[in-house]
Amino acid sequence: MLIVYGVQAYDWHDFEVFYSAARAAIEGRSIYIIVGQYDLPFWYFPWVAWFFIPFSFWSYEFGLLLYQITSLVTAVSILVVLSWHYDPQFKPLHIVLIFGLIAPMSIQLMQVGQMDYILLALIVAAIFAVEKKMDILVGLLLPFIWIKPHLVIIFTLFAIIRSGKRTVFVSGGLIIFMLLLETLLSPGWHLEMLNLLKIGTQRVDGLQFTTFPSLLGFQENWVGTGNLPITIFLVIFALATTWYFRSLPTIPFLSLALTASLFCAPRAYAYDLPLLIPSIIWLTHDNFKRTAWIWVAVTAIALLSGFGSYSYLATLLVYGLSLWQAYKSTDSTFFVSKAQRT
Repeated sequence: MLIVYGVQAYDWHDFEVFYSAARAAIEGRSIYIIVGQYDLPFWYFPWVAWFFIPFSFWSYEFGLLLYQITSLVTAVSILVVLSWHYDPQFKPLHIVLIFGLIAPMSIQLMQVGQMDYILLALIVAAIFAVEKKMDILVGLLLPFIWIKPHLVIIFTLFAIIRSGKRTVFVSGGLIIFMLLLETLLSPGWHLEMLNLLKIGTQRVDGLQFTTFPSLLGFQENWVGTGNLPITIFLVIFALATTWYFRSLPTIPFLSLALTASLFCAPRAYAYDLPLLIPSIIWLTHDNFKRTAWIWVAVTAIALLSGFGSYSYLATLLVYGLSLWQAYKSTDSTFFVSKAQRT
């Protein structure tokens, strides 16, 4: 019902930009002259437009429907895969309840037609690839995870540290290849993109940001450079706290790193809150009945704040609980190993 409501009530203006950029790529036109409703530009890496080509082969309406279905399937898949990783006996009913809670949290995501569930599916795939030591696959996934690089600062660093040098070489090689390809197709693309980013430093209108500076009442801009001193401090804090818990197993550790990334993101909106899901599943899998309040709280914060700046409180809540869970896990591991030695 929420999906139907989203189609009827909202204009999906971000999807319109992605769709139009993909159409431009197919037709050999510049993707950096695409401007959608509200003067929204396409200012992502070139391969983001290519990523949306499967949706743009169809009419706008049918492409949007495929996009909806893909987002829905990836959201459910993320919940199932992560829940059953921690507890193979995790009840399907609980997964249904969780999905029922994250649906209202995702209203803004549906309103603008953003890609966060698809992005999160790529991130979860990368997390499991790191766990399985599939370095080449991690390297292939990372450039597409950088669809929104400002949301994965801490995650990227620790994913690379956990996976190794081969990941860097594969990612670097793939990025260079795609940049060269776009240069052949559109030689001046980089200047057009830089110009759009420059304009973004001057724009502060649109949806309310959900970052720490915006929570404090500071004004943010579109490219996240409005409060760099605060952002730099948050990045350093997030790096230090995540590094402290580097002894955690890979999947909870990278889930923590992803939440830390959202905590210090220089630019984020309420539709980015699904990136908290891996950490919330880690926090709630062990005793769902006792910890389901975390899902309720995150959704309630987003709804009660009107998806505005106070939605950042949901990020603070999950990040704080994740740090506490990490402390308990590493602390107990220390004492168990010490007891075994004696």
